[in-house]
Amino acid sequence: MERRDSTQTSRRAFLGTVALAAGAWESVCHAMSPAEEGTTTKREKPEKGFRFLQPFDGGILHEQCGPPVLGTQTGPDGKKRLRIQVTGFVPPGAKLEVFTTDGQKIPVTIRDGAFRGTALLRERITEITARTTIDGAPREIRTRAVWAKNARRRFRCYIDDHSFFFRDIHKKGYKSIFDCFYLAKLRQLHREFGVKINLNCFNTTPERDFRLSMFSDKYKSEFEDNADWLRLAFHAENEFPAIPYKNATPEKLAADFDLVAKELKRIAGRAYTAGLQIHFADVPPSCYKVLADRGVKMLQTRGRKRDCKKPKLCDYHLPDDVLEYLHYNQGWMHFESGLIFYNGFLGTCEWTPVDKIGPNLLTWIENPAKSHLLNVAGHEQYWWPFYKNYVPDIYKRYATAFRFVLDRGYQPIWIEDGFFGGAE
Repeated sequence: MERRDSTQTSRRAFLGTVALAAGAWESVCHAMSPAEEGTTTKREKPEKGFRFLQPFDGGILHEQCGPPVLGTQTGPDGKKRLRIQVTGFVPPGAKLEVFTTDGQKIPVTIRDGAFRGTALLRERITEITARTTIDGAPREIRTRAVWAKNARRRFRCYIDDHSFFFRDIHKKGYKSIFDCFYLAKLRQLHREFGVKINLNCFNTTPERDFRLSMFSDKYKSEFEDNADWLRLAFHAENEFPAIPYKNATPEKLAADFDLVAKELKRIAGRAYTAGLQIHFADVPPSCYKVLADRGVKMLQTRGRKRDCKKPKLCDYHLPDDVLEYLHYNQGWMHFESGLIFYNGFLGTCEWTPVDKIGPNLLTWIENPAKSHLLNVAGHEQYWWPFYKNYVPDIYKRYATAFRFVLDRGYQPIWIEDGFFGGAE
């Protein structure tokens, strides 16, 4: 327990930086960041003096996100197109061709070494190429725009670090899973607000006095009967050590994932989901495919300014330019794996007083570049009276957040449904 308390203190201090602590997130508007100075297909260093500024390679766009989006128009086939601005830099005096892979030529104007044009996106992913000649040699750069069609205001609720309710039900032998007060409270939130709640689970309790293999499958039908609003996903093998997969091999992550997923499928059947959140939001790029191959589509992370002096945490080893892009924008696609990393804000958490929840959410909601996908998130431990950092009004905090986002037109989703978090 001593190890647990000391570790928890540091962990709480860390999570406070990413949760809804008052003032923890600044109110930002979409701006041109240094990261947007062009990225190429393989994220190699762009040709000096020849690069895209917009769109950012892999950046998720929708019609209400702001620059580089200019609006929509209807094509001759009656289908909607997304109009975006295409900008970049080219050496003075160079002739330039800009076009898309589907043959659309993009007329551009060039002034003082900067080029500007307008493209119409028809597909979900559109590659844009710029071609010129520099010092007698042909040069070509590319960027890819990703269009989340039919995006709407939506929110997901996920709660991390689950093991206590499994142990409680196992020890007490309840007739129903909702005889456990914690699941009963979550059901009450669902009944009151119509929310969908994703529980990210450990294989064992922190003390390792319980593991999922000990849990009976007799509740499987009850979990399945409630799978429309309650789902279980992998989180990690145990709460400790912190950041367990920061330097994990693909084999280690795969083994832990498969162990927990197998037990959750046995316990909950179709209430199992791949719509997880990884413990401490970190795995190396070599592990991306492990997650994608197991059905993971999106991973919550957070943006970061390039000049930030704080230690890097919860960032999935993403490059600095991508992290900076996510500081100002909502989502980015890693094309090699197909995973989408998104910055969705922690809409409520254990350290946010009820009176701060609305104002903090509002700073996010009022920012068009990041307002379409929100999180309401937290951790199981704080619901339990025996826990050192128990929060007596935790139900009220979640209820306040749900009421706030629902009143502003947000709809509950499963993050694994549709493209970019149930947008379609």
